[in-house]
Order: sequence, then structure tokens, then C-alpha cells
Amino acid sequence: MKKTILEKTKEQTSKRLTAFIVAVVFVMGTVFVPTGTLAAETEEAEAAANAQLEDLVVAHDENGSAALEDLDEGKYDGFIYKLREDVTKKEVREMEAAIDELGEDSAAGAVAPVIDKELYTADSIETIEEVADADMIEYIEPDYTISLLGTNDLYYDEFGWFLEMIKVPYVWEKGEFGEGITVAVIDSGVMMNHPDFENTKFADPYNAMNDSTDVTDSVGHGTGVAGIIAASYNNKRGLTGVMPQVTVMPVKAVNGFTSGTYSKVIKGIDYAADHGADVINLSLGDTTDSEALHEACDQAAAKGVILVAAAGNDGENSIYYPASYNSVVSVGSIERDGEHSDFSTYNEYIDAVAPGRGILFPSKLDTIVGYFTSYGTSYTAPQVAAMAAMVKKTDRSVDITGFRDILKHSCIDKGKTGRDDYFGYGLIDLDRAYRYMTETFSMYTASLSSTLYAYDEKAKKPSVTLKKGNRTMPAYDYKVIYPSGRREIGTYKVTIKGQGIYSGTKTKKFIIRPPLVKKLKELTPDKTRMKVKWYAMTDEQEDRYTGRITGFQVRISTSPKFTNARYIRIKGISRTSMTVKNLKRKTTYYVQYRAYKHLGTKNYISVWSNTLKAKTK
Repeated sequence: MKKTILEKTKEQTSKRLTAFIVAVVFVMGTVFVPTGTLAAETEEAEAAANAQLEDLVVAHDENGSAALEDLDEGKYDGFIYKLREDVTKKEVREMEAAIDELGEDSAAGAVAPVIDKELYTADSIETIEEVADADMIEYIEPDYTISLLGTNDLYYDEFGWFLEMIKVPYVWEKGEFGEGITVAVIDSGVMMNHPDFENTKFADPYNAMNDSTDVTDSVGHGTGVAGIIAASYNNKRGLTGVMPQVTVMPVKAVNGFTSGTYSKVIKGIDYAADHGADVINLSLGDTTDSEALHEACDQAAAKGVILVAAAGNDGENSIYYPASYNSVVSVGSIERDGEHSDFSTYNEYIDAVAPGRGILFPSKLDTIVGYFTSYGTSYTAPQVAAMAAMVKKTDRSVDITGFRDILKHSCIDKGKTGRDDYFGYGLIDLDRAYRYMTETFSMYTASLSSTLYAYDEKAKKPSVTLKKGNRTMPAYDYKVIYPSGRREIGTYKVTIKGQGIYSGTKTKKFIIRPPLVKKLKELTPDKTRMKVKWYAMTDEQEDRYTGRITGFQVRISTSPKFTNARYIRIKGISRTSMTVKNLKRKTTYYVQYRAYKHLGTKNYISVWSNTLKAKTK
């Protein structure tokens, strides 16, 4: 088995000592070892090994990076260590063998995997030193304690208002209940046999604390969170979850309101992401940052999972984790009257808010099974998690970035115009989010009142209509951007940009073509030729249209519909007539003319003039 740092250092010390003894024997003929040398060098080796590991410790407090000795020991329980990516399989096997050996002589759980071959917990730095070399480890950090972000203030209140406030019934009417989507609730467990879960689907329960399927909820918090997401619909009991037909994956990572660690939450996130969760709800958090927790959230998000977390309940400008990671949506609280909740944490990472006071949910407290009301961002996060389930039901490809974009375009703006630290993008609105997903701007067909416009020295503004089937989009939901320079001849693009909940752009082409300055004047036929005359331009017209008309084109045919017509081009704008030759005698001909402008490789043409007819002799 691979030797640890301590064993290697002891071995090197022993070799040095042996060499010293041999030298003494050779010179003096007797052996003399100074008292205490071996013990001193062994202590020095242990200190060196520990120092190498301590250099790898990354610690944080509420203000960011911190020294380990400055942390309150009550803020963490043991350590998490991350293996380097270049660690070999052999080294991992040797480490795991050392862990097994250690387990025989120490308390159970002294070293345990959080994510196999990647992340491990240990009760101390010394224990880590017993099983792994420093060059195997990327970092070590305290296994911080974590708390559930909710309260158990027991009071009843009306509850239906908050569903109306975030427009849930509107999407129910459209048949949206989240069926087929899995939402993992990483919390204190879930009482799956609560009466209001009689029609709720559960799958893959997991206890991250003891690797079992026992997700018994000791404090009722996780049950309440799960109820807000998926309490049974239309069953004449309690309340209805926001998306009552989702599948709930109960993951127990916390025993009580303050008895949990980051490593168990990480283990829960990893389990949920690997077992098919589409959305993960995290109604928990702390003000201490963590490399390992950050990585776990990023890895889950990279798999397409939408993670939603409670912003915090201290009412201060604080930073809570995991809510404040970019891979997680952070949810604050709003009151029934639309004001910011005084308990709701505010910061630059808040993405959205939902009602957070007086929320009724199914739960269990001690031996009491029933319904409770409480307040906290613990109860706003599951509303947004349920909204994420609705979004995933509509389009499974939506990831954390796409979901944040949907929040940006569908939330009801609150506070300062645009995103702010108290409300994020605003109050969630499931109806607007559903419309954003199903009635997107890109699904509408844009048509112009005309694609061809004759030049008349005025800025042309073709009117635009957007339709999907028989539905015409209201004009206030989009704006039309007209190109500059559209007074000249040529091809232009109108840009139609969605407004409000709609996003994206569409483009349509239109053409400004040369003016038809005058009508045909007369035809003078002969036997096999015909002179065609048109009215001359005034001097003022010639000045105006020089550069805008290259010349004229005449067409002549024996058919009034101009089938099989001959086309003759006349360059220059000063000409007023031309003669068409090689005609048939005693035949009636129809004649028209138009202006044209040559630009690059394209010719832009005016409408045809009036039609004259004449018969050859």
C-alpha cells in the first residue's frame, strides 16, 4: 500500500539514524545513540506532514476567506477533502484500503466518501494524514454546519391568496400540473404518508445521512416544502401544491433545524442529479462559502438540473449559500401587499421573489400531523422550484441560464425599475412564464403590408402584423425598428422586436423601387417597326431622379397579358422615345414601360406604366 507522508518521513528518519549508527560503529567500535533523537525526529516528521496538509485547508467565514484557527469550532463538524483530478486509480485503491484499516481502530465514520473517488469527509486533519498524501489532495475545507431556512411559528391564515398572487390557477386551467417532472427536495425528509399526499407521486427516497431510504421527517420542514410543491390536487384536503402532479424525490440531508452539514447536502445534490431530478429545491443555507458545495451545485447545473434555493431569513444585506452561487436561483420573499418582507435577506444575487408569510402547508410537528402556517424564504423557494418544473414540462432543454432568462422576462417588476437587490427580477408569475414558453415571439409569423414601395422622397414605414394561427399579437407586445437610409432605392430589413414577456427578433425584407415618372405618351406603328414615346421629365425631375434611375425598359407583346414579350432596355433618363424593330405586319401589339435602377449586381424596377396598343401596317 502507498505510504503516507508520516510513514515516509519516519522511514527517512530511520534510514538517517541507521547510517549514523553504522558510522559510529565503524569509527569508534562501539554504539552510542544520543538520548531522545529518534523521538524528536519523529515528532518533527509528524509536524511536517500536518503542515503540508494544513497548507491545503481553505476556510471561509461570513466575510469571505478566513484562517482555520479563527473559526468557531461550532461552525463546522470535521473536514471535507477533494482529491486531485490526476490521482491514479491505484492511489485511490490504496487510500480506500487505508480507510478500511483505519475503520477497525477508530470511531465509525472517521473517514467516509461523499462522492466516491472525488470527495471525502474526515473527523480531523490528522485522520486525513493517516490515509492520504498531500499530493493527492486538491483542497481541504471545514465541513460547515447548515440550517434549515424556515420557522415553525404556528399560526393559521388564509392560504389561497398566494397561489392567486403568482397566477397558478391560470396554468392549471391550461392543463399544466407538472406531470412527468421530478423535483428533489433536499431537506429534513418528507412524511410521504401525510393525508394531503394521497395522490402525490414519490420516487427514489434517499437518506444522505446514513445511506438508507428512510426519509422520516423529524421536524416537518421538508414535508411542508414538498407540500407547497406537490400537495394533492382537488382531493378535498388542505391545500394544493403549485405543481401537484410532479414526482417528488425526498432526500434527507438534515435531522433538525440546525443539525446538518454541507457534506450531507452535497451528497444529496449529487444523488438527486444522478437519479433523474429535473429540479432541486434547497430550502436551507448558511453564510459560509464552500468550494465543495459550490462545485456540487455547478456539476448538477451542468447536467441540466435547475437548482432553486432560499435566499435567507436575516433581513440583512447578507450572502447565503448555496443560494448565491451562479448555478442556483436565489429566492427572496414578498408580502401579500407587494412589499419586501422584513425578514427576507437581500443582496445582488436575488433572482426573484414569491409570497413568504402566512403560507399554509401540510406538515408534522412532534406527534401532530396536520397543516401549519409559517413564514420564511424556505417557503418561497419551493414555489419557484415548482415554476421550474412547469418550465421543464414545457421544454426539458431549459437549463439554469434559460430559466433565469425566463424569470427576467416573465416576473412582475417590483421595487426599482429592472432587477434590484430586494426583489431580483420581481414577483414570479406562472401565467406570464407559461405564455413566454408557449407563445414565444419566434412562433409568430410576421407579414408586411407590402414588400414593395415606390420611391417618393418620404420615409417608408411598412406596417407589420404578427400572427400565430388565427391569433394576432397585440401591437403593444412588439415594436418595429425601421432602417436608416430607407429613402434610397434598394433592399431593406424591418426588425420586429418583442416587448414585455416576449423576447427575440424577427426580420422581414422590403424593397424601395424607382419611381415611374411619366406615362406612355403614344405609339407610332409602321410596317415592321413601332416608335414608342413617353412624356419627358421636367428639369426639376431630372435633377431629383439622377442617381435614382439608371434608365427605362420597354416590353412589347401580342398578348394583353404580355406572355412571350420582348424586353428592350434604354440606358439614361433623358431619352423620351425608342423604336422597336422586326415586328410582324398587320399585327396588334401591346406596349408598357418602366424605370429601373442598377445597384451592384441587382436591378430594382418600378411598376409598369399604363398599357397602349397599336397595329402595324
